[in-house]
Amino acid sequence: MIFLDSLMGIIGFVMGIQIGLFLGFLWFIHLQSRDSKKVILKAFNKLDSSSLVDFIHELPLWVMSPDYERVDWLNKFVEDLWPHLDKAGSKILKASAESAFAEYIGKYNIKSIGFRGFTLGTLPPKIHGLKAQESNENEIVMDLEFRWAGNSDIVVAIEVLCIKLEVQIVDIQMSAAMRIILKPFVPTFPCFCVAAVSLMEKPKIDFGIKVIGADIMSIPGLYHAVQEIVARQVAKLYLWPQSFDLAVLDET
Repeated sequence: MIFLDSLMGIIGFVMGIQIGLFLGFLWFIHLQSRDSKKVILKAFNKLDSSSLVDFIHELPLWVMSPDYERVDWLNKFVEDLWPHLDKAGSKILKASAESAFAEYIGKYNIKSIGFRGFTLGTLPPKIHGLKAQESNENEIVMDLEFRWAGNSDIVVAIEVLCIKLEVQIVDIQMSAAMRIILKPFVPTFPCFCVAAVSLMEKPKIDFGIKVIGADIMSIPGLYHAVQEIVARQVAKLYLWPQSFDLAVLDET
């Protein structure tokens, strides 16, 4: 349950051209975002109250709040980079979970516990709105809405007494409001040492669990109980001001 647990130009005339093109592109994105927001809100106003209740939770945050920006360019970046982010993220999460697993070996008659397989899948997360917060001169603070409906496949092998079990965690879905703080600044690319990630509220988490190929989440009453326990445990670990700190550079 702890699984639950990332550019510069040239100088002179060339830099001026590149910066000009880049700013023009950002302005175009801004205009497109604003026009898209108007279209969505126009259609939104035509819904009756019953349809509104069902639809409102599916709207991205940039539609609901003027403070949040639409970031299609960032989602495209994440999508293209996802095969590599999957490997890097899986490695980090796997190492973090294995260190926690080590505390349970020898307890509760557990002889061994480890991963038989670990992949976040081929479907990347989506950022549904981003807002830069006011911060001090030595950090950048960003709030964002994060949604992920993935096809992950995580297999945990457990040996209890003489029984060997494989627990498969599949199809993780998550929705959360997050805060990312990049700090402190240093004169070495990428110019910050730590990316601190916190949750701003209890996340919504959904997933499937299979034991010996059987879906145990189909047991009446178990599904909602497990989802709630996992969401609470994740919130206890990473609810702001607590954070998951990812070291990027050595501060020294």
